[in-house]
Amino acid sequence: MTLVICPGVHPSVWTHSFLNQLDDQLAKQLPTGKQIDRVIPTHQNAPWSAYALRTFMESQMASHAPLIFVAFSAGCVAAMGVARYWVEQGRPVAAVIALDGWGLPVTGPFDTYRLSHDAFTHQTSAYLGAGNKSFYADPPVSHQYLWCQPAQVTGWQVNNLSADPRSETPTTALAFLVGCLSEYPEALVRWDSGK
Repeated sequence: MTLVICPGVHPSVWTHSFLNQLDDQLAKQLPTGKQIDRVIPTHQNAPWSAYALRTFMESQMASHAPLIFVAFSAGCVAAMGVARYWVEQGRPVAAVIALDGWGLPVTGPFDTYRLSHDAFTHQTSAYLGAGNKSFYADPPVSHQYLWCQPAQVTGWQVNNLSADPRSETPTTALAFLVGCLSEYPEALVRWDSGK
């Protein structure tokens, strides 16, 4: 399993902050010495470009391991485009996790998850694919803060596949994200923090 991290249009320090928090949380939950492959596209001029992401991935990835895309903002556009393309080519995609992919359809023949920086974004995005589970910040936070400080963002997890549409569980954005990744145990046995 390979995680493909798709940042948006922002300073790289935002992504470093996100990855440091994710690494720390996963290190607490994984047995010593276990790793996962992680790919971070190096093209920074067009993070929304599915073509640029696909070109990068095809040049860097020889493996046909299943992919999990973790995307933020404009990066969600590229992630969804490549995820659908990858499946059409007969390559496995396990999931797309979209952080603030507002206005973007997040659906496909793979699992999908949404995280939103406020209830409005959560509610209006649901019309374009709510995902298996979703998260929204409460109290609302800035778009930037959701990506930079997911451990500090509190809110609600919504199980969109539940028969009870009112089932919401309090959590943090980071705990929600790690919970989504935990649904793919074969992924978490190969986590590589890149440190």
